Amino acid sequence: MGNIMATIQSPKRIIVEDFAKQDRPMAEKLSGSLNLFMDEVYQVLSKNLNTTDNLNRDLKTIKVNVNASGIPNSNVQFQNTLKTKISGMVVIRAFNAIPTTAPFITYTENAGIVTINQVSGLVANTDYQLLIEIIGD
Repeated sequence: MGNIMATIQSPKRIIVEDFAKQDRPMAEKLSGSLNLFMDEVYQVLSKNLNTTDNLNRDLKTIKVNVNASGIPNSNVQFQNTLKTKISGMVVIRAFNAIPTTAPFITYTENAGIVTINQVSGLVANTDYQLLIEIIGD
């Protein structure tokens, strides 16, 4: 059986003039906030969910060159701009060279500064630029 995926329908806006005269003041109060909210939810659920704006995630590009053990040959740090501590990172793309396996990053975070401690899967002494997704708690 195939996957059946529900799609969200465009919301019907609250139109004050659709209500009886005595109900219009209440409809006007409700329509101001509800119409905007319904439009925003519809937009997000209609393939407009953005990783960095709507989720506790961020994208960063880092430059790294590691030794044979995967330890960076120079200090690699960046500021955590998320609302929480980082729970993990995923390498989305590698530039400049091809990794030998999917890169995996180990790191520490102290006072919002993230330090890359090791990156497995990279060729030693080769310059890489890694696009990483930072995932918050």
